[in-house]
Amino acid sequence: MMKLNRTSRLLSICVAMLLLQGCALIERLRTEAQANAAAENAPMASAPVSGNAPAYLDIMNNLSTPDPARQADLFYEVEREYTRAPTTASTLRYAVALVTAGHPASSPSEGKRLLETLLATPERLTQDERTLAAVLLHETDVRLKLEAENRRLLATLDDRSRTQANSDKRIQAQIEENQRLRRALAEAQQKLDAIKEIERSIIERSPTPPGNRDAAPSETQSPSASR
Repeated sequence: MMKLNRTSRLLSICVAMLLLQGCALIERLRTEAQANAAAENAPMASAPVSGNAPAYLDIMNNLSTPDPARQADLFYEVEREYTRAPTTASTLRYAVALVTAGHPASSPSEGKRLLETLLATPERLTQDERTLAAVLLHETDVRLKLEAENRRLLATLDDRSRTQANSDKRIQAQIEENQRLRRALAEAQQKLDAIKEIERSIIERSPTPPGNRDAAPSETQSPSASR
């Protein structure tokens, strides 16, 4: 009986300890959940460009504004920070600024090169930075391909336009040559008609037809011959 009572007490102590640990775990989880909820509901503050948590999306948003002065100032700050200390964060910020369209300093080819360099050592990036760099690299690659295709289509259109222009010039030259030949033919016909008119006038003014001039003397000599 004593042994059973001792065992019961030990079980009770173990159950109590487990309950205490469970309560502590539940309280800790509840505290973390409340903290996460508060963080999610709190307004998000925009981190400065040179802060410890770079606001990459803010850079893209500010460079897309229609204010040229604001675009130039922001890009100058990002570029200066990258030139002064090309860390992983400053390089990513500079790459983000370069691939963002809509501002004069945009250079997607250079931004693509920097993104590829960053993704070559992904361990230096956080998970969010790796995701952002990969997405931007894909979009920039598609953009560059589309721009190259547009240039090719424009070049093809220019070539066809030049070919069409040359063809039109050849056709126009043929038309002009045909018109010149028709004018020359008309002039030649007019000269030929004039020559025919002159010949007809000469024939009409002649007293004796040209075919009867040799026969006239023989008729005048016939009486004397009969005498």
